[in-house]
Amino acid sequence: MVNKRERILNAAEHLIAHKGFQGMSMQQVANEANVAAGTIYRYFKDKESLLRCVHEERLQEVSQALLKGVNTQQPCLAQFRVLWRNCLHYLLSNPDCLLYRVQYEASPLFTREEEVRMDERYFKPVFEFFEHGRETGLFRDLPAELLGFLAMENLMLLTQKHTRGCIQLSDAIFDELMDAAWNAILKR
Repeated sequence: MVNKRERILNAAEHLIAHKGFQGMSMQQVANEANVAAGTIYRYFKDKESLLRCVHEERLQEVSQALLKGVNTQQPCLAQFRVLWRNCLHYLLSNPDCLLYRVQYEASPLFTREEEVRMDERYFKPVFEFFEHGRETGLFRDLPAELLGFLAMENLMLLTQKHTRGCIQLSDAIFDELMDAAWNAILKR
């Protein structure tokens, strides 16, 4: 069973993903999490601290999911396939994650400094992978962050459309998309 704190985080993420920041109240979070409204304040000082916590904990969760099974001793393509597949599976299993992220990053809570701090804390190994590929001449001569965008950001949008039923994607199509993402970052 999921503990109360995690239920509160999940409820906040779901409500913001579907109603936005302005459409979410602490009472709604309490109702969705099936806890008393006062219980939220045992874990979080206020709405802002709750939302910042959801953001950071989800980034930590995403980074762990992305890096699961990545072996830096393997060739870059093998590492890329694991990263890409991990990203795919996480996004398909957690559709609210991306919707929440878009809402959070459009809010006044989000700053460029925070993004840099979070990227350094949670996604440094991912950026190091892209930087290593660039330094060795395998990948295009672009900053690691942009290589990551080329390789992974479209996947986020595609899985969102797939989850909402706007497009149908299959394993064969995912394989083609992974190949296209790999080719997008290769130096020609």
